[in-house]
Amino acid sequence: MPAQLNHRETRALFLALADEELPTEKARAVHQHLDGCGECQQGWQQYSSTVQRLRGVEREKAPPALASLVMTRVKRQRRFGLRGLHRMHLTHRFPVEVLIPLLLAAAVAAFVMMSS
Repeated sequence: MPAQLNHRETRALFLALADEELPTEKARAVHQHLDGCGECQQGWQQYSSTVQRLRGVEREKAPPALASLVMTRVKRQRRFGLRGLHRMHLTHRFPVEVLIPLLLAAAVAAFVMMSS
């Protein structure tokens, strides 16, 4: 029998569940929690529908200059940026199903602005 998961643990596994990367036992535990928790089930439905919509978006290749600029900034801020994001998440307690779509929307907006 899979271990019982709480709300936070369940929501933290949404990404792996959407990508079908969870081991069988862990996936069972997530589904068991979702079956008994309307709040998390609603969060999962919103999260998975967002993932499905994003998978349906036509991909375009970034211009080489933009890709180079983004990679340079990522490398420069990797050490501090991810820690800062983690600290912000701990401080403000944004649910994962809200935080990830916001980050994706910001990335898309930045790309659109840079390509205009």
